[in-house]
Amino acid sequence: MCVTGRPQGLGKAPLVDHQLGEMADNELVSGYVIRPARPGDGRGVAQAWLDFAEYYREIAPEAFQAPRADGLAEWLEDRLLSEQADVFGRVCDDGGEAVGFVRASFLPPHEDAERQVTREVALPRIYVNAIAVRRDHWRGGAGTALMRSAEAWGRERGARLISLDTFAASPVSVPFYEKRMGYERHAIIFSGSLD
Repeated sequence: MCVTGRPQGLGKAPLVDHQLGEMADNELVSGYVIRPARPGDGRGVAQAWLDFAEYYREIAPEAFQAPRADGLAEWLEDRLLSEQADVFGRVCDDGGEAVGFVRASFLPPHEDAERQVTREVALPRIYVNAIAVRRDHWRGGAGTALMRSAEAWGRERGARLISLDTFAASPVSVPFYEKRMGYERHAIIFSGSLD
């Protein structure tokens, strides 16, 4: 499922007073600091990624797997520390410890947008590639703070839409995006085995 959000139309209760404006790095939100990654964050973000995988394996073991744990902290940290102009990565910090992360990409309007069917390809937009929060921090505001930081980054770049995919059968992520973030279901992704 693809869930989309239009940053200018987030009618839900604001997380911070300047919800539609910029959200600065190292800003305290819901008790968390959203900041750029730094060396040493790998262990915390790896735990968030493993918790994310475990949760989805509980729901649909046929569709999800446990990521290889050896070297995972270094692999994730390397990706979060890499600087790319059109990629956004932030860590959710609780008392100096990374408890989650978000990684998103800026997508400019498609060069052939006038020939496409969907309107969104004509808009500058943000696609959330990954978001994960340690399970012991779920429903505490960490995920919301991370998503709001991605939205603010998108607004700074002129994005008019944010989108992501999530597992349709998730009793945690679907309500989070619909109720907490105010996003709308926009598409359904189908898959089928070719075995």
